[in-house]
Amino acid sequence: MNDTSGQSGNNNIQWLIKTASEKQLGPYSTETVLKLISDGTFTGSEVIKRYPDGRWNQISKQADFYDRLLAVLEEAAKPKHRQRKGSSDVKNIADDLTVPPKPLDEFQRQAMKNNPTRPQGLEKKEEKPPENNDKTEIQKFEDGILHKKNSSSSAKTTSSASMPSATVTNSSNTIHLKKIGEMKRQQNKKATLIPMMLIVVAIFVGAAAYLWPDGEDNTDQKPNLLAPRMATASTISGEQLKTGIQRAVSSFLSDTFESYSDAQGKLVAVVEGAPQTVEARGLLCLVYKELWPYVKQDSKDYDTVYAVAKSTRSLDPVGINGIYCEVVKLMIQGKYKEARGVIEHSLNQPILSTAPVLYALKAELLAEDVDYKSAILYVEKARQLWPEWLKPQFDQAKYLAKNNEASKALQNFKQILDKNPKHKSAAIEKGLLQYKVFRQTEEAMTALTAALNTPLKAPRPLESEAYHALALISLEARDAKKAKVFAEKAFKLNPGDARVKELVAKLGGSTKYNAKSGQNNELVFLGDQYYRTGNCLAAQAEYKTAYEMDPTNAVAALKAAKCLWQLSQGSEAINWLNRAIKADPKLVQAYVLQADYFSERYDYYGATQVLNKAAKLFPNNHEVLRGYGLVEFRRNNVKDSLSYLQRANKIYENDVETMILLAKAFGGNGDFSSAQKFAVRAIEIDATNNEAQIVYAQILTQFQGLETGILYLKDLINKFSYTIEFRIALANMYKEHERYKQSQQIYEQLLEVDPKNKEALIGLGESYQGQLMFDKALRSFLSAVVLDPSDVSGLFHAGLLYMDMGKYSEAITQFNRALTVNKMYPRLHYFIGKAAFQNGDYTLALNSAMEERKVNPNLADSYELAAEVYTARKEFMKCAEEYQRVVQLRPQGAETYVKQARCYRQGGSPDIAASMLNIAASQESGMPEIYREQGAIFEQKGDFRAAVQAYDKYLALSPNAPDRSEIESKILSIGSGK
Repeated sequence: MNDTSGQSGNNNIQWLIKTASEKQLGPYSTETVLKLISDGTFTGSEVIKRYPDGRWNQISKQADFYDRLLAVLEEAAKPKHRQRKGSSDVKNIADDLTVPPKPLDEFQRQAMKNNPTRPQGLEKKEEKPPENNDKTEIQKFEDGILHKKNSSSSAKTTSSASMPSATVTNSSNTIHLKKIGEMKRQQNKKATLIPMMLIVVAIFVGAAAYLWPDGEDNTDQKPNLLAPRMATASTISGEQLKTGIQRAVSSFLSDTFESYSDAQGKLVAVVEGAPQTVEARGLLCLVYKELWPYVKQDSKDYDTVYAVAKSTRSLDPVGINGIYCEVVKLMIQGKYKEARGVIEHSLNQPILSTAPVLYALKAELLAEDVDYKSAILYVEKARQLWPEWLKPQFDQAKYLAKNNEASKALQNFKQILDKNPKHKSAAIEKGLLQYKVFRQTEEAMTALTAALNTPLKAPRPLESEAYHALALISLEARDAKKAKVFAEKAFKLNPGDARVKELVAKLGGSTKYNAKSGQNNELVFLGDQYYRTGNCLAAQAEYKTAYEMDPTNAVAALKAAKCLWQLSQGSEAINWLNRAIKADPKLVQAYVLQADYFSERYDYYGATQVLNKAAKLFPNNHEVLRGYGLVEFRRNNVKDSLSYLQRANKIYENDVETMILLAKAFGGNGDFSSAQKFAVRAIEIDATNNEAQIVYAQILTQFQGLETGILYLKDLINKFSYTIEFRIALANMYKEHERYKQSQQIYEQLLEVDPKNKEALIGLGESYQGQLMFDKALRSFLSAVVLDPSDVSGLFHAGLLYMDMGKYSEAITQFNRALTVNKMYPRLHYFIGKAAFQNGDYTLALNSAMEERKVNPNLADSYELAAEVYTARKEFMKCAEEYQRVVQLRPQGAETYVKQARCYRQGGSPDIAASMLNIAASQESGMPEIYREQGAIFEQKGDFRAAVQAYDKYLALSPNAPDRSEIESKILSIGSGK
C-alpha cells in the first residue's frame, strides 16, 4: 500500500494504537495512521487493533500499513546527524507546535480562553499539587447525591480539576502544549526524542480532529458510547477512585457535549478499575443520557446502556444509582410513562427526596407533556439542591421561554454563558430568543453566527433552528443567496423540519437528502416527540422516513414497527422488524419483539423460529430466554415456560419483566406461593411497574380472597389516577368473578374517556352477556371488530354470544369469519366443532377438533370435544383415550377423571373406571358426580348394596340434582332386587 489514494473506502475504519510503554492512543482513521507512519511517529514496535472491538496485532503485520511502514523504516535506517547525551530517565517535553490557522470569532476566542478542552488521550500530569490555603468546598458525588466538605484547595482549583494542558494562543494561532507529560525511554538517546515529539503532535492533532471535527463531512460522523469492560476485582486505589469520580463530576457540571464526553471517559476508567463502585455507574448512566442525541443510537449503543443498567441494577437494585440507570434505560427505550412512574415513586421515598437529578428528570418529562409551569417548579428545585450543575438552569431557561417568560429565560442563558462560555446550546438559545422574541436582529445575527462558527457541538435540531433563523434574517436583509446557504445547512442538519424544507424549496435549493449511517437521528427524535404525545400515526411516518433515507438505521425501523403494532397494523409491523434485523443483525430487541408479535397473533412456530435465530447470535441472552418463556406461556406450555424463565432469571435476577412472567407462569401452574414470591420481588425492585402490581393483586385473591384484591387495585387507582391499566384490571377482576354490573360500570367509564379502547369494548360486551343483555353485547363486540378488523377477538366473542343464545349456525358463521382473518387464533376450530356438536353435526365437530389440535396441540379443549363426540357415537374406548390426553394436559380437575371413568365403564372396563374415580376423590372428595358414577359402576358389577350407598351420598351432596327423580327410581329398583 504505497499511497493513500485508495484509502477512501477504509478511512471510516478507526484504529487504536498501543506503544511499547503501554500508552494507548486513538482512535485514528486509516489515513491518519498512514500519515503518522510517514512522519516517523510509529516505528513498527506498536500494536494496533480496530476500534472498538478488534484484536491487538503487531502494526507491522497489519496489511493496511505494512508497505508504508517498510518504506519509512528503510528511510529511518539512514545515519542520524545529532546525538543527545544524557540518561534515559523521564523527560519533560514542551514545544510550540503550529497547526493550520483558522480565524476565531469572538465567541470562540472567549470560549477557548475561559475553558479550554483537553483532547482525548492527553492527561495533565503535575509534579506536585498546587498549594493554596484558602478554605472552600469540594463537591463529591456519593450515593447519587451531591455532598460538600471543606478543603484547603480553592474554589478555582476544584472547578478546574479536569482542566486540560493545552491552551489556544490567539495572536499566533498556535497551540501551545504545556508539559504534555513524562514519558520513559528505554531506547537509544537521540533516536527517541524526535519520534516522541512527533507522537505528541499526532496525539493532539488526532484527538482534536476527533473531538473538534472541522468541516461538514466530519461533523456528520457520530460516535458510539464508550462501554466499560467489566472486571471482577478493583485495580485502582481508593484515592484514585475518589479523584476519578470528582474529576468526572467536575466535567459533568459543565453540561456540554465536550464535558459529558470527558466525564464519560473518566467514568469508564473508574468503572473498569473499580467495578463495584455504584456511584460511578449511576453517574455514567446519566452521562449516557446526555450524550444520546450525539451518538449513533445503534445496537451497540443500546447494548452499552443495557449492560451498564443491568449490572448496576444487580449491584444496587433499590438504591439511587440503580434507579438512575433504570430511568435512563426506560427513557432510551421510549418508555416515558414507566420512567415517570419510577421517578415519582423514588421522590416519595424520604431518603431520595433530596436527589437533584430526580427533580431534573421529572421536570424533563413534564416538559415533554407540555406542562411547562410544573416543569419550571421541579427544575428550580434541582437548581437549589445542586446549583453548580448547569443543566437545570439551562432547562429552566428553555421552559421559561416556552412558557412565554422570555426575559427571565434570556437572563438565565446569559448567566449560563457567564459561568461557561463554551455552552454552545445556551449561546444558540440566547440568539434565537433575541431574534424571535425581542427582534434584536443584529445582536441575534452576531450571537448565532459566533456560536455556529465554533467547533463545539450542540444538538443538531438546535443547530438547524439557528441556521433557519439566520436564513430568515438574511431574507429580511434581502440577501437571498446567503439565505439559501443557511437554509440548506438547516435542512441537512434536520431534514424532518417541514418549515426548513419549505424554505429551501422556496429559495430554489435542493431538498434531496442522502443520509449516511447515524446522520438522521433527528427524524427519529421528531418521531419520539410524536410518540410521547400518543400520536403514533405521525411518529411512524417520521421513523419510516428516517429508515428510507438511511436503510442502516435499524432503530428507526424498530420504532416504526412498535407504532404500527399500536395502530393495529400487525403484518406491516412484523415486516418492519424484518427490516430492522436486516439493517442491524445485532439488535437483539428486534428479534425479541418480533417473536412477541408473532405469539400475540398465535403464530407460535414463527415466534420460535425468530428466537432460534437470535439464540444462535446471542447465546444465553436473558432477553432471548425470556422471549422463549413468553411464547411457551402463551401457548399454554407452562412447564417449558418456567424452564426458560428460570434460566433467564438466573442470568439476570433483577429483570422485572422476567419476574412478572415467572409470577404468571407459577400462578398458571397452581403454585401461588412461588407466584407471590416473584410478584413481590418485582414490586420491590420497581414499585411503579403496572403489570407487576396487577399480577400481585390477582395472586392476592388466591390467599386473602377477592375483596382483598379489589381493595388493593382501588388503592392503586387512588394513587395513580392517570393510569388506566389499574381500572381495566379492576373491571376484569369483577368480570371474572361474575360481578358483571360493577365491571360494566368501569368499562363504560373507560370508554367515555377513550372510545377506541378495544379491551374495554370486549370487556363491556362480556359484562352485558353475563347479564343476558345480548343485543348490547353484540353491538359492543362488533364495535371492536370495526375498530380493528385485523383482530379476531370481536368476531370470536360474537360467535360465543350466538352460542349462548342457542343460535349455533350463526355462531359457526362468526367463527368462520374469524378464521379468514387469523387461522391460528386459539380455540376457533374448537368452538366451530362445539357449535356443530350442539347442532348435531358430529362429523364437522370431530373434524374441527382435529384441526384445533394441529394448531394448538397443548390446549386440552380439542381432546375434550373429541371425547364428547365419541361418547355420542358410543365409541367409548376412543372416548377414554381422548380424556387421557386431557388429563395429561390438565391434571388438576376431578371432573375430567369422572368423565373418563364413565367412558371406561361404558366401554366395559369397570375396574379401570373405579381407579379413575379414586383419583377424582383424592382431588375433590365432595364432588357429587363421583358418587353417581360410583353407583353406576357398583350397579354394573352387581353390588347393589354399595350402589345404593353411593347413590344416597350423591343425593345428599346434591339435593337439588336435576336427575334426582331418576336416581330415586333407580334406588328403589335396585333396592327391591337386592
